[in-house]
Amino acid sequence: MRNPRSIPSLTLLMLACLMPPLFAGSVKAYAAPKADFARYRSYRWLPPRVLTKLGVDENHPAAPVLKEVVGRQLSQRGLNEVADSADLQIQAYLLTESVPQLEAVFFSTIVVSQGDVVAVGGPITTIGRYNKQGSLYINLIDSLTKQSAWLAMVSDSLPNRDLRPEEIRAKLDKAATNIFKKYPVKKK
Repeated sequence: MRNPRSIPSLTLLMLACLMPPLFAGSVKAYAAPKADFARYRSYRWLPPRVLTKLGVDENHPAAPVLKEVVGRQLSQRGLNEVADSADLQIQAYLLTESVPQLEAVFFSTIVVSQGDVVAVGGPITTIGRYNKQGSLYINLIDSLTKQSAWLAMVSDSLPNRDLRPEEIRAKLDKAATNIFKKYPVKKK
């Protein structure tokens, strides 16, 4: 017969393997196979969108900061902002979400004489918390083909409170810097 302590241990191990990993600041970027980054010289903004508890907000205070920090990264790669006839259109989304984190699962066991386990009950309680996470999505759309030339996203942990303006700027600057490390054209 199995050791009575091994069953809950194995169950916890299996649950831990099923939970998705959370990597703060991990960047995912995808370039279109036929995108010609050498010909892109200009860009124009589509309205940045910020997803709030009340819905999508195109006039959120973070939008101008987002345009500033992403614009700086684009200009360092030789792209200039124009009003019309741009090579690329910039589509950006910001969102925050609460991500559940399972801390512990407690099981009940019934033990009968001499340490033999008669029954292992199901989980009787769990302990967890919610972590606040912010994500930035940037989509560079080729104006000629109307398809994505490059798409990148990054997620990072946030404090469980409203951010002050300087914290918003610092977080967005860090996110944009991390995202553009994966951009196919290096800084000039």
